Amino acid sequence: MTKDTGSTLRPRARLLRTLGEELISSEVVAIIELVKNSYDADADRVLVKFNGPLEKGVGSIEVIDNGHGMDLETVRTVWMEPSTPSKRGKGGSRRSDRYKRRYLGEKGIGRFASSRLAEQLEVITRRKGASTEVYGLFDWGQFDDDSKYLDEIIMLWDERNPTDIVPEGDFDCLWGSDRKLPPSRDRTHGTILRMSGLKQKWEAKHFEELRRGLARLVSPQHARAAKENKDPGFHVELDATEEYSEFSAPIEPPAILRHPHYIIKGSVNEDGIFSAKYRVLSEGADHVVKSVLARVPNRRGRYELRELASGADEGLEDSRGLSCGPIELELRIWDRDELGNVVQKTQSTITDIRTDLDAVAGVNIYRDGFRVLPYGEPRDDWLRLDLRRVQNPTMRLSNNQIYGVIQISADANPGLRDQSNREGLDENQALEDLRDVLYYALSNLEALRYGARPRSVAKSSRPVGGLFSQVDLEPLSNYISENYKGDKQVEKLVQQTERAIDTQLKEIQTVLARYQRLATLGQLIDHVLHEGRQPIAAINNETALGLLDIDHKEKYNDELVPRLQGRFNRIQKQGDVLSIAFKRMEPFGGRRRGRPVQLYLEDIIKDAFSVFEDDLRRLNVKTAIPRSQTLVRVDQAEIQEVFINLLQNSLYWIEQTNEHKREIKIGIARISPNQVDITFSDSGPGVPVANRDRIFDPYFSTKPEGVGLGLAIVGEIVTDYYSGKLELLDHGPLKGANFLISLRKRV
Repeated sequence: MTKDTGSTLRPRARLLRTLGEELISSEVVAIIELVKNSYDADADRVLVKFNGPLEKGVGSIEVIDNGHGMDLETVRTVWMEPSTPSKRGKGGSRRSDRYKRRYLGEKGIGRFASSRLAEQLEVITRRKGASTEVYGLFDWGQFDDDSKYLDEIIMLWDERNPTDIVPEGDFDCLWGSDRKLPPSRDRTHGTILRMSGLKQKWEAKHFEELRRGLARLVSPQHARAAKENKDPGFHVELDATEEYSEFSAPIEPPAILRHPHYIIKGSVNEDGIFSAKYRVLSEGADHVVKSVLARVPNRRGRYELRELASGADEGLEDSRGLSCGPIELELRIWDRDELGNVVQKTQSTITDIRTDLDAVAGVNIYRDGFRVLPYGEPRDDWLRLDLRRVQNPTMRLSNNQIYGVIQISADANPGLRDQSNREGLDENQALEDLRDVLYYALSNLEALRYGARPRSVAKSSRPVGGLFSQVDLEPLSNYISENYKGDKQVEKLVQQTERAIDTQLKEIQTVLARYQRLATLGQLIDHVLHEGRQPIAAINNETALGLLDIDHKEKYNDELVPRLQGRFNRIQKQGDVLSIAFKRMEPFGGRRRGRPVQLYLEDIIKDAFSVFEDDLRRLNVKTAIPRSQTLVRVDQAEIQEVFINLLQNSLYWIEQTNEHKREIKIGIARISPNQVDITFSDSGPGVPVANRDRIFDPYFSTKPEGVGLGLAIVGEIVTDYYSGKLELLDHGPLKGANFLISLRKRV
């Protein structure tokens, strides 16, 4: 056996130890990195074998593959040097020679994952057709000496007579003897990495994590595509010790993945065209969605993802394309309270099924068919779906209901690039775009799911008759009267409970109305801050220049007074702008409201429109408010709250239509002395037929980040405070959404 002294470079030896132990976050990740190397070597089978006892300092792990293997020159000059151009196929391509797989380990640090696992590494490798095999021995303890350079490290190499890289007997389980995998055609090439002197004790929890990670290592879509490309696929088997024999088996996806309640299959191309098929299994129906997605600036100057209606891009010169495409996605979703179908198919218990779902749940990202860690790991809610659901629990999906596969390509998605430690993607615009695309995809499914679920389930959070309807305990009272006649204590208890519930409902109504008013006030403050910056800057500028004029008064002589007069006039105009902005907020202030007063309805509506003056101008929206003067007795803040919510909704959807056809129109008619009807119409895309009966339900929203309370609160104000109604009309003055607001009290 010959000795070698490492690389021709002179990095510190400790550097390689750091690469293995600090850039690889765990022992499980280290094994996955080594399995990736087998994939790069065109292996179609890999065995991960554990030899006990699995205690710290003893035991060993072997990673065995039937890849192309290495010769001595490759091991000495390439394999042991990080960041070398070893991962290049013929002609310098980034794909393997045989199966044209996109290389996963381009940075050359995966091989040093073995230092995270054990103190010593043996390498046995043989090229296909070679007359000898290479044997190498690495003692990672040498790399702990900070004074040593890499070229001072002693490594033992030998070329020897070949053996079967995958001998019969011990490893027949990998090649198929009585297992599901087909037999290997050739045992004479490949690589064995044998790591001895374990760094940690291996227990059941580690094997569970390893099986879970290996099961999701290769995407199902990639496995299917491999067959079409004459690639035999990539099969991994785990062979644990007798103590943990329940984990010894070929790695396969869990059975629960075959029985979801909803499936989304779709893609987004480089032009932002989103195309997806949504399957609701309970309906046996597919819903096809095709749209154009782009980022459009909002009033704060930030770009947010929007769906553009047909032809909308003609008027959106300032829109911006997506940075994340092309991508493919497949999402499988479960209702965790409706798992009877999975019980039926798997013959398992609800508890076990939910445990399995917890283990697989998460949205995984795959680059060129292989998983990018840590996306999709347990408790890695990288899409922040649980937080999103907190804001709207009735409508939104949580992370533990979804198994997702996102397919990207290193060549086609350069913006979605690895962080330096190869775990996770850089937080940049491309990743933000990807998140927003997935929110958009999920929001469409959430609307379909809301309609497909039993109405008693979908509307469970809304009492019949409205958010604040009185709880009817009459059926309970009748039952008690019939079955507990003469029991005055029970009757008294029911009456007390009914009064307490009514009192609490009134308090909840007051609090929710206060919070809704605060939310509207927050929107107004946002507008005031946005609109107020320019006037304040102008006032400060004119004041500073005026003071300079006074300091140099001898320079201007008789012109000083006119100059200052001009500056004061400009300051006054800017002060008027701020005064108007503050006036808009006044009805929403904290002062106690008195009785409704007589006001002109048209002026109240104009004030609400003025809140969105900048947005209306930016989006080029034409507005039409009647010039009539309808005197009504109302609370100004309540009516403004109605129209601010309607305007917010309208502006969101109208932005997705052609800029030259954007319009909002108001109609007012006094039907009788005690009734005023108001129509609110826009030229947006309108409300889909499937959603017409749901838009007033609390928490229903098709906006990706919508809470779904706006129209519900508007309806409560109109019905509870004005004995009126809010309804969506089938037709109206404009082709988009048309609402009728009837006020029948106080007016």
